[in-house]
Amino acid sequence: MQMACPTLRTSTGLQTFKGEIQKSGYDLKKWRENTRLRPNLEILDYDGGKGWDLATKLICERGFFRRGRLSAASALRHPYFLLGGDQAVGVLAKLSASK
Repeated sequence: MQMACPTLRTSTGLQTFKGEIQKSGYDLKKWRENTRLRPNLEILDYDGGKGWDLATKLICERGFFRRGRLSAASALRHPYFLLGGDQAVGVLAKLSASK
């Protein structure tokens, strides 16, 4: 989330995020609807929302037996990281054009 959202890179932004995500029960979708930070999440929404899907699977409460959150190995196999070179260039071009 910090890589995608510069507002979460400050100590204050990160502390606010931690408090808000805890209050939302580690439900990133609920956090997105209610956050005071109003971060720009466009980069996570590109390519059919693959980045957002990955983020929601990484930022969630672990259940019994520490299940529920993707492992690092599983996260690296997520479709978000399988963008081909041309697709990655396209996503970056869209971001540059939107500024």
